[in-house]
Formats: sequence, C-alpha cells, structure tokens
Amino acid sequence: MNESWKTFDAVASHYDVVRPDYPVAIYESIESFTGLSTPRVLEVGIGSGQATRQMVARGWDVVGVEPGSDLIALAAERVGTTQPVTLVEATFEHAELPGKDFDVVAAATSWHWVDPAIGYSKAARSLRAPGTLALWWNAHVTTPGHVNWDPIRAVYERVAPELADLARLTPDRPDYDPAREVAASGHFTDVRVETFDFSVAYNAEQFVMLTGTYASHKDLDPATRAQLDESLAEAIAALPDGVVHKPYEGYLVLARKM
Repeated sequence: MNESWKTFDAVASHYDVVRPDYPVAIYESIESFTGLSTPRVLEVGIGSGQATRQMVARGWDVVGVEPGSDLIALAAERVGTTQPVTLVEATFEHAELPGKDFDVVAAATSWHWVDPAIGYSKAARSLRAPGTLALWWNAHVTTPGHVNWDPIRAVYERVAPELADLARLTPDRPDYDPAREVAASGHFTDVRVETFDFSVAYNAEQFVMLTGTYASHKDLDPATRAQLDESLAEAIAALPDGVVHKPYEGYLVLARKM
C-alpha cells in the first residue's frame, strides 16, 4: 500500500463526519452473491470504520486492517467494544493474517491503494473456498446536467479546472478499472459489476470539510485552495436551502476465488 493513506489519517475526524456511508444495496448484493447472511469478513483499509459499522450492524464478523493510527483509533471508538470486530493496525501487504479463514475479503474506497502485485494473491490466500472478493467505492459523478451540481462544477471550472472532472474512483489513477484488474489477476473468476445511484446533501461548511479529505484538493497551492473554498461556500449558500446535493454512484465489484 502506498503512503497516500497518510492524507486521510491527518483528517480522520473530518473523514468520519462528511464521507458518506455506502448504499445498503451493496451489502445486500454481497450477501446474495455469497449466499451468506453473516459472513466472516477481512476488511482492507477500514478508514474511520464507516463500512465496518454498516457490516457489523448486519451481524457480519469483521477483521479490519488499517495503517492509519488516528483512523483506526476513531474506528475503534465508533464501532465499540461489544461488536464482533477485530482491528489490526497495519497495511494489508504487511499484516499477519490467518490463511483460508474468511468468506469475504472486502475493501470500501481503499483497494486502489493496495499493491496489486501483492494484494490479489494475499486476498485469495485469505479466503476459504469458494470465497468472495468484494470491492466498492462511492464514485464521484461530476458530469454536467445535474441541476443542483452544475453551479458547483462552474466554480471548479473557474478556479481549479483540473478538478472539475474528478476521477471517479481515485485521483492518481483516472483510468482505473478494478473489474478488469481483478479479472487479470489470475486469482478470481465470475467477476461482475453493480452500480447504485444516490446523492448526499451538504451545506457549505460540510462540503468544504468534505473536499478537505480529498488528496486532489490538498495538493492545490494555498492561495488557490483558499479561493476555491470561499467560492464553493458562496455558490452553495446561493442554492435552495443553502444545500448542494452531491451525486454519487455506489460502484461494486464482486468476484469468486478460483
């Protein structure tokens, strides 16, 4: 796993507050694909535990791996001590994990940070047969035509045009195709993709806090970042009720261990 996770660890509390939960349909699809209502799951890169909380709320038994000390501490606080979850502070590549012990290896908006030369084989070794790899993201939707979003897009086009069309899944790999990568790994079969449209409402303060959790925004020079934050806040304040409805697409990749 590359060290971009440090970006998120530095803003752990903001990440926890403003990053959206994942569509319930994602978890229903995993249960349908596996045929299990309470799978044993190895979650890779738990962040502040958003997906972790959703999984344990469904009765799933989760072992979560996360290299960020602030993030994993926040996840432990949020999940609590009474839930069926074990947290391991490490990168997935370096974590010591039992082999063939899990029904599902899962990653919520994190698998793109994992070294594919190590990740796929390690995931396969971690799975019982026939185990499932489940990778999902809340993908950015930035295309024109969303009435409530177009004023926000206009701000980006004026102040930081390179961010007007955010990469759907990860800023450092705009052409990233996880389904193709899973199929090419040689460790998984029956690869399929499912998508789920939704949106999240943010006021100006919440949206600026959200963009502060994006690696792409943190790379802006300070003057541009300040201008962008101010312009975004003004644009959102001018929207009905002072709220922007940011469009997302829940993007899920499922595959079976060979």
